[in-house]
Amino acid sequence: MISMLKNVPLPSFNDASHPDEHLELIKEANERVDVFTKNRRDTIHNFVVSDFELVGAAIGWLVENRIACGDSFLEWGSGFGVVTMLAAIEGMDAVGIEVERDLIDQSRLLAEDFDIDAEFVEGSFLPDDRSVIESVIQDFENVDIDSPSAYEALGKSIDDFDLIFAFPWPGEQGYFATIFDQFAADGALLLTYDGRNQLRLQRRE
Repeated sequence: MISMLKNVPLPSFNDASHPDEHLELIKEANERVDVFTKNRRDTIHNFVVSDFELVGAAIGWLVENRIACGDSFLEWGSGFGVVTMLAAIEGMDAVGIEVERDLIDQSRLLAEDFDIDAEFVEGSFLPDDRSVIESVIQDFENVDIDSPSAYEALGKSIDDFDLIFAFPWPGEQGYFATIFDQFAADGALLLTYDGRNQLRLQRRE
């Protein structure tokens, strides 16, 4: 399969200013994540937080400069939902998909406490029909490939979203890109965080 993805240059966000709304949310979220992970008896092994300030700055830049084709945002594996909420603060129609019910509950509570209009849906970010990517997803080590897809509950599909964010585990960036490449709409953007304070932006053409 020929890739339809093109890299989009990103500026440096090292000196970016952060809206107070971003900082207040991130501060509270980090405190809650700390309490959650310390008090939970069973560890959620695939739950790792990204650099929320960096990602928030990138989303703010994308919105300000109208880089995306529209304002529909989706986070694959939304965890505590912080990135989804940052996108909502920036005016995007933001949805997070997360397979862990406890994390969905935490996301909804945090959004409610901050009066942020973001939606969180339990399930897999993979589509219902996985036959065309079966060989790819079998190589996933840190993604639940057995849970039902969340898109039916959303009433949407992957190609309904203008900007998708994901935090792949090391070595799995290509798998996420393949799924996006296969199912996203023309013009849609994939923003990924690679865990080394680096972001990558790709557009499907």
